[in-house]
Amino acid sequence: MNILLLAALGVVAISSTTKFLGPPLIAALVRKKLPCEGYYPDTDICLALGTIKPKWYQRNRDNAGCPQWRIDPNWGHEGERQDFIKKLQEIEDIAKGWEIKKDEGCDSGDRQVVEIRTERGVAWSRMQDGIMAGNSEYRRRRQAGDDESGHETFCWTDALLPIYVKQYSVKTSDEFRVFVSMFDVDSFRQELQAMKTRCASEQKHE
Repeated sequence: MNILLLAALGVVAISSTTKFLGPPLIAALVRKKLPCEGYYPDTDICLALGTIKPKWYQRNRDNAGCPQWRIDPNWGHEGERQDFIKKLQEIEDIAKGWEIKKDEGCDSGDRQVVEIRTERGVAWSRMQDGIMAGNSEYRRRRQAGDDESGHETFCWTDALLPIYVKQYSVKTSDEFRVFVSMFDVDSFRQELQAMKTRCASEQKHE
């Protein structure tokens, strides 16, 4: 049995297996290899590509991960891009609400599905020279029922939405768009409101 035949059998085996894993487990397997959305190669490498999608012959090993290659002016078909922007903006706004209450001394407990982590230093835009692109990450915390791989689930930079998606129509990965579309914003908002109510009650009785 030659190598090509073995490889073909392996692909068939994987395809047959994934039918029984279900979308959550398949997504978990895929996510283990994905970095945070919005991280790109060094600034100088990406800036050299400009602010529009480059020609295919400009692609090389160093710049293949730059956001310019993901620019998709047709992403707005049937409102998909606007729906994505609106939903992700809601998630980020609610996450900011959690952080504000935490800064005020409220205990968020384990209900904060998405948290914000601020990093040292500042990231710079890979699309425009001299433009600061933030210094924080949004991270979906592991929840009950998640897979047991130990891998932290989706995260994305605070520059992803305002700079890359809104300004330049940089299309995120398929996995991240599915994550956003399936995210339960209403529950996240309700948990924040519940925390505000708890804090108000505790402060009243102090």
